[in-house]
Amino acid sequence: MKIIFINRKKVGILVIIVGLMITLVGISKQFDNKLKTTILVENNINLLDSYVALNGNITYKLPAGWTSKEKTFAGDEIVYHNDFQSADAIIHGFVEVWTAKQDLKVFLQNSKNISQKQNEIKNYKINSFNINGKKTYLVQYSINTIGNNWYKAYEYFIDNGKQFYRFSFFVREVNFKETYVAIFESIVETLKIN
Repeated sequence: MKIIFINRKKVGILVIIVGLMITLVGISKQFDNKLKTTILVENNINLLDSYVALNGNITYKLPAGWTSKEKTFAGDEIVYHNDFQSADAIIHGFVEVWTAKQDLKVFLQNSKNISQKQNEIKNYKINSFNINGKKTYLVQYSINTIGNNWYKAYEYFIDNGKQFYRFSFFVREVNFKETYVAIFESIVETLKIN
């Protein structure tokens, strides 16, 4: 027979630490949403305008005062495209809806290979997570356009099976602020698929 001694003091401290960790996780979720709201207000983004696309099948929001212009493309791959630009012309980007002809992860790998052949790119990375219950890939990189004119790119690809949704944001590196990432995520989170 084996006798096990339990140190009540250590067990009590362990229970308190685990309880505090669980509490902190819950508080951080609430704090994250409030922090995003604060960042939007600090960047003079108080209102969001709604956009409806594909006969009401998707809706999303962009900050009021940003300009946008829809474009159409030949073929059936890109079924919706809307360019946008912030009021101060620092943030540029677009929203697209693509017909998925292959797995999204494979599409992203092929796009990376093509882009690296055509452009000067550095700090390329892909992360995956969920937004509104959908598998989402965040592709981050820096791209040199002309001369030594580097842009930071944040592209969100939201997988929806037969279609995927792309939100792309580009900011010159000299103008980039870390708070912009929260703005980008807040915009992407407004996507609703009907």
